[in-house]
Amino acid sequence: MTKLPAALADNRSYHGWLSAQEGYRDQIAFFAYLPGRAQGERVEYAGRYGALLERLGVTPYRHQAAALTVTEAGANVVVATPTASGKSLSYQVPTLDAMARGGHALYLFPTKALAFDQLEKLSALAATQGLGGFVSTFDGDTPAQHRQGVREGARCVLTNPDMLHYGILPHHDRWARFLGNLELLVLDELHAYRGVMGTHVANIVRRLLRLARHYGASPQVVAASATIGNPAEHARNLTGLDFTAVTQDEGPRAERELLFWRPPDLPGEAGREGRRRSPHSEAADLAALFVKTGLKSIFFCNSRKSAELLRRYAAGVLSDEEKERLSSYRAGYSSADRRDIEAAFKAGRISVLTATSALELGVDIGSVDAVVLVGYPGSLTAFWQRAGRAGRSGTRALTLLIPGNDPLDEFYLTHPEAITEGRVEHAVADAFNSELHPRHLACAAFEKPLAAEEPLVGRADLGSLEGFVRHRERWFYRGGYPHAKLSVRGTGGKRVVLRDNTGRNLGESDLTTALRELHPGAVYLHQGENYLVRNLDLEKGEAFLLPHLEDTYTQVRSQTEITVLEETARFGRIRTGRVRVTTSFISYVRKRLYGEAVLDERLLDLPDVSYPTQALWFEVSDALSAVHPSLLPSAIHALEHTLIGLLPAFVLCERADVGGVSYPLYPATGAPTVFIYDGYPGGVGYAHEGAAQFGDWLRAARDLLARCPCATGCPRCVLSPKCGNGNQYLDKGAALALAEALREGLTASPTPSRA
Repeated sequence: MTKLPAALADNRSYHGWLSAQEGYRDQIAFFAYLPGRAQGERVEYAGRYGALLERLGVTPYRHQAAALTVTEAGANVVVATPTASGKSLSYQVPTLDAMARGGHALYLFPTKALAFDQLEKLSALAATQGLGGFVSTFDGDTPAQHRQGVREGARCVLTNPDMLHYGILPHHDRWARFLGNLELLVLDELHAYRGVMGTHVANIVRRLLRLARHYGASPQVVAASATIGNPAEHARNLTGLDFTAVTQDEGPRAERELLFWRPPDLPGEAGREGRRRSPHSEAADLAALFVKTGLKSIFFCNSRKSAELLRRYAAGVLSDEEKERLSSYRAGYSSADRRDIEAAFKAGRISVLTATSALELGVDIGSVDAVVLVGYPGSLTAFWQRAGRAGRSGTRALTLLIPGNDPLDEFYLTHPEAITEGRVEHAVADAFNSELHPRHLACAAFEKPLAAEEPLVGRADLGSLEGFVRHRERWFYRGGYPHAKLSVRGTGGKRVVLRDNTGRNLGESDLTTALRELHPGAVYLHQGENYLVRNLDLEKGEAFLLPHLEDTYTQVRSQTEITVLEETARFGRIRTGRVRVTTSFISYVRKRLYGEAVLDERLLDLPDVSYPTQALWFEVSDALSAVHPSLLPSAIHALEHTLIGLLPAFVLCERADVGGVSYPLYPATGAPTVFIYDGYPGGVGYAHEGAAQFGDWLRAARDLLARCPCATGCPRCVLSPKCGNGNQYLDKGAALALAEALREGLTASPTPSRA
């Protein structure tokens, strides 16, 4: 018999329960039942770790035993299976074995919270083997007086890429004993290391392995990942080593209901316009219902602002007592606040969280009944990773997707089989990014002089890099202390601290986010409270916030210019190459929180953001006959928006990872041109991969423009939340005509040729 949460004891399914709620108007557009597996397939394991498993009282699942067998043979292994499939056992057991022999292990987690969570679990296991005092974290929260003790006494150190870069590698001589005995390197949440973060981690891990070899060690690597399409390849791209992948999950899994929740049409808008109720309003109603019912759930949002707004909307219809059971959770909160929220949720004092991807990773927060995704999260990997947070207690789980007003969300709403049957994407990590790789080479040379033939150097010309000096066939870095100039969480080192009117630290932000969201006059949401930004001091790296009582919020407006630096390849009519992107933040608008009416627009005086990156671009000169000249600017602008919105269906990226600019007359050529670029210095390959698939990508854009029921354009086809000019000058019909004309001029299978 199906086991349901106590809150639904009188119902047969989530589908039936939700359909019976007051206000239900046929919102369930798709339903699927995914059967569970009550008992996983366990196997007897008689290898090197058999006696240890017996002492722990564990009979491993088949995939866990497979991973241990690979490690036992001395090879590197990556376990890429769904959430809650027991991946951690594949590295905990070899760690305990190594520690018992005096060997050392280093664990790398994307966040301090994950390391803290794993510390408790591993310490408990180690204690059963008399090794409890040999496990420790080493991160920014480790007191200075305790750090020497960790270096000298710990056999297993849990850290993150930031601390490895800033606190361990540049001081490797202090870690010589630990590194010389390093037997095991554990990379958890491997899928999180992609894009820019992947570039940083790939270089940091390779620098670590280089130093370990310098001290006489040759550690094995055990990696764990959510399900991705290329686990062995991705692990190799990050480390430079070969891997065996274990991908077949043989553990138990909860049965699951998958629902797509289509917001109803607004009153009087059911015709051609097809405008729908806000997905956040729908999510707020469900969040309030789940609080009242006691259904333990996470509402995943795709931005910090969305998570804060959703909490605020839901709290507006709850009593004071009920509000105590609702909280938001996102990056930017202090570590103490996050741990308090995690503990309250795990204990049941909080039953509903509105969260960002900060909770997508494997922090243990106890049992969860339901996961609601407020907008498609950008990839199938993230979709199923978030969905897997529910159902760990053995009860039936709910995964509910509320599509956002976005082209990609509309695509999956009308093609649900692309989620239930689609293949997960390949992760992308480029260790040799043209902007970031040289900075890591400077760090590596500072740590230990480089030889030009080392694999870490790759294709870089060390003699052309600033600060490098050659002496006796080795390259030294003489440009100061390079580690401090490199931000592991982005592309620049500048951070901005948020302070309230008492001087209390509320969190921090990177520079670009600060310019967008913390400019003077901005309304900033933090833990459900409104703050008004009084001042942004970029020199000191501080933003000062005051309590804000008005029901308003702000949106920045910007202008972006593109300069082509080098054309590197052509795919038919599509060109790719290196460009410089320069963004100016020119003004911001104040809007009503409810209804979104614009109150006014105010000018800004902020520095520009400029960086080189990779881009694709195409001219539309030969398709001009399809569009009246007066409509050309609106046509190419609208088509640019649609293409960007659909790119994540073809390339493993998120909408926020790319940007675009459309020129009715590009100054350098005099031709109407559309640019789509990687939103990170140096680029990570998104634009190049998009160019290779441009035919299918453009076809999908054409189909979406033709299918969308709106008359003049809506968020599901041409409107963009990132548009720098507030979605002005867009023409859906002209964009459709232009897409049709461009398709006719495409070759079926474009072949790149060097320009």
